[in-house]
Amino acid sequence: MRPIVLGARSVLVAVLVGALVSLPAMAASEKPLATVVASEHAYLANLNAVPGADVFLEDTLVTDPGGSLRLKVGAGQVYLLASSEATLRQQENKILAKVYRGTLGFSTPAPEQLEVETPLGVVRGVDGSRVYGQVALTSSEKMIVTAYEGTLVVERDGQSQTIRPGQAYSVSLEADSGGGGGAPVSVGSQGVNKKHLLFVLIMAGALGTVAAVLYIEESESCHRPFCGHEVIVH
Repeated sequence: MRPIVLGARSVLVAVLVGALVSLPAMAASEKPLATVVASEHAYLANLNAVPGADVFLEDTLVTDPGGSLRLKVGAGQVYLLASSEATLRQQENKILAKVYRGTLGFSTPAPEQLEVETPLGVVRGVDGSRVYGQVALTSSEKMIVTAYEGTLVVERDGQSQTIRPGQAYSVSLEADSGGGGGAPVSVGSQGVNKKHLLFVLIMAGALGTVAAVLYIEESESCHRPFCGHEVIVH
């Protein structure tokens, strides 16, 4: 029996050693999705976010009140304003920035490579032209989407709304009412969505809406997020 026990131990040790050796190789094979450009009171995977740090799949990105975070994502950039939370993931050749709360800005010359996921739907650029945009979640069922440059579209379950440069829309999730005015119907447990999006144009023809909006010019020489392009509307 003793040789059998020793043999089993040897096999177990070999398996453990092999697993430990493979861990660095697995980590090395995981490619970063973004790089921190600038941060202030911001966190990456529960650690202080510092310029030059890599952002990997599903790393949590969080900013404190008064904080900000700027990321280089492929050919574009993503920005988190104060009291915001987001993660990044990849889908084929596209980066998906998922915002859970707060305000997320984005700019890219290749809109087909970057989308923003929100609790209400997907926001993306169209027409293949450079876009600057912002998504501000005001609640779990309401957001404001602003297009500063280029055209954006908001999509959810077959619904869509085009947002042209200089426009901002209030987007809310409204419950359908059955029988012409009955009680609101909640989201079904079988995956059938009983809610629809309501779009209200709140600004058109000029840049500037909501408090502390941003219009960002991508510039490697600008190390402070949103420098020179902050607009405050009273």
